[in-house]
Amino acid sequence: MRKFTLLFLFVASTTFINAQSDLYIKVKKALREDHPEISLDKHLIAVNIWSANNQESREANKQFNKNYSIYEFAKLKGGLKGLICVSINKEGESATFILNKDGATKLIQLNSVEVTNTPSNFVFDDQGQEVYKNIPSEKIFESINKLITR
Repeated sequence: MRKFTLLFLFVASTTFINAQSDLYIKVKKALREDHPEISLDKHLIAVNIWSANNQESREANKQFNKNYSIYEFAKLKGGLKGLICVSINKEGESATFILNKDGATKLIQLNSVEVTNTPSNFVFDDQGQEVYKNIPSEKIFESINKLITR
């Protein structure tokens, strides 16, 4: 009986350690449905959850847009074919006008993904594991730059 319990705990712990984030699964599904032309294989996926009245999240949109332009096809740790950046408006509304005004025109907007009280941004590797979470806007470029493979 004791061996069975230890085996069960081992299997359960490895399952939870390797489990993909619920947000990653939702984003990947929405990207496949809304943008089937985008290949998700071997890409890092950066997700910024923002709202119009939160200046920090809008600044993060600008930084992720800059990174998306630079590292879209770069070889990165956890995403050998580059970076995909996604923007999700917390209120669930289309905010194309605000993104365009802020200069974040390259970001992929996903309005069909419902989010709860989650951190403001994530970067997931190609396996769905969190690489970064809650990066301050001034550290986004530096953080993504550290993932360049040489």
